[in-house]
Amino acid sequence: MSTTAPPRRQSNAPRNPRLQALWNYVVFGITRFSTLIMTVVLARLLSPEDFGLFALGLVLLNLFDYVRDFGVTAALVQHRTPLARLLPTGLTISLLFGLVIGVAALGFAPLLADLLGHPELTPIVRALAVALLISSFNALPQATLRRGLDFGRRLAPEVSGALVKLAVGVGLAASGAGIWSLVWAQLAGSLITTVLYWVIVRPPFRLGFDRRIAVDLLRFGVPVTAVTFLAYLVYNLPATIVGRRLGAEEVGFYSLGYRLAELTVLSLCTVIGEVLFSALARIQDDPRGLADGYRTAVGTVVAITFPVGLGMAAVAPDLVSLLYGSQFAAAAQPLMLLSVFVALHSATFHAGDMLKAIGHPAILTYLSVGGLVVLVPVLWIAAGHSLTMVAAALIGVEVANFVARLVIVRRVLGLPIGSQLGVYAGPALAAAIMTIITWTLGTVLPPWPAVLRLAVLVTFATVLYLGSLYVFAPTSGARLTGAVRAARRRSAATAE
Repeated sequence: MSTTAPPRRQSNAPRNPRLQALWNYVVFGITRFSTLIMTVVLARLLSPEDFGLFALGLVLLNLFDYVRDFGVTAALVQHRTPLARLLPTGLTISLLFGLVIGVAALGFAPLLADLLGHPELTPIVRALAVALLISSFNALPQATLRRGLDFGRRLAPEVSGALVKLAVGVGLAASGAGIWSLVWAQLAGSLITTVLYWVIVRPPFRLGFDRRIAVDLLRFGVPVTAVTFLAYLVYNLPATIVGRRLGAEEVGFYSLGYRLAELTVLSLCTVIGEVLFSALARIQDDPRGLADGYRTAVGTVVAITFPVGLGMAAVAPDLVSLLYGSQFAAAAQPLMLLSVFVALHSATFHAGDMLKAIGHPAILTYLSVGGLVVLVPVLWIAAGHSLTMVAAALIGVEVANFVARLVIVRRVLGLPIGSQLGVYAGPALAAAIMTIITWTLGTVLPPWPAVLRLAVLVTFATVLYLGSLYVFAPTSGARLTGAVRAARRRSAATAE
């Protein structure tokens, strides 16, 4: 007789993707807001060099994190076999690979720290590797929720982990723990999140191994791992190269600027991408539904990410001054360009989710390899000059990536390039007008405190963008407003 409690909900119960996207955004919003609060507070307590060293340590940790389960979590979501048959083999594979990767992170920490030119990172990486081992146990409960489009139940583990991380990080930094306050915060957050996932989801803990299922899972998962590993290189190469060529302090400036851009723009893409992947995987045999779902998702995303990214570029100096203080003023100029980069990146971000949903992640592998071949020398040359040049180089490479993904989507979904560009045109024009006028207003405003300047500029920019969006892209404006209203109604109905 099994001693494992059954899941409280059926994983295949029909759920509305928009409502699940809302739940996922609530989870991400709270966790990312707590991360932002911790970053802001610790920026007042730690030096740029401490932030730079921790950022480099996370670069090494993420190297292992991206490949820890060899894509098994994504494969469990995409595979059509009933989840109950997949779980024992999936759990065995994910735990085995998680253990191997975690031990490898512990063992290779000195070598990797030397390669980055900072041997003092060795104990930090080893401590972070323990957090990686702990979080490797998340694969099964997360796959269960994502397969069932049940993102609301992620709220308790993710938010609890984020709040514990915030409390530990700030508390230890205030007591003088320095960079180790960030390390211990990461460990504490990983532990709480993992425990609560298992308590809340309660998936059956049964180890087993079916060779056919294992081959199917890895046939999909290994290409996904290759894609995520290449994505890791693309996202982390700038910090790594900056650390080698410009030093830890410059990495601190870069990481703080990039973190703001990531938290506000790329997090939204990640939120929608997780839900979109699960939703599109369910209709992978319906070409028309795939094309319509992809276009709708992209149109909604860019209507939000374009103004947020470009608007952040317009107010970057005041934003850095308010959040981080004068000692991090050098992060403002890179932030301006990094905000443009993430806005552009968001435009075709979900092409990857679509390709994974229909079982073709290998296409992303080829695209990522090509981008990496271009990116490495460009970033190395740019880092020999300044952080600003690094951010500008990222924009240049992303333009080429944008064009390549347009072509791929046309070939795979049959969406003409003109049709795709039509989705972007209205929000892009409205956001550009908003950015130019807002930046101009910022140059003539009196030198008020940053919080007052931001209040004026953000309010003005929001009204200007919404007005421009309804003029240049009325369909996008109506869709965005309708999505917000519908989400509110569904949320209220769920609460009742």
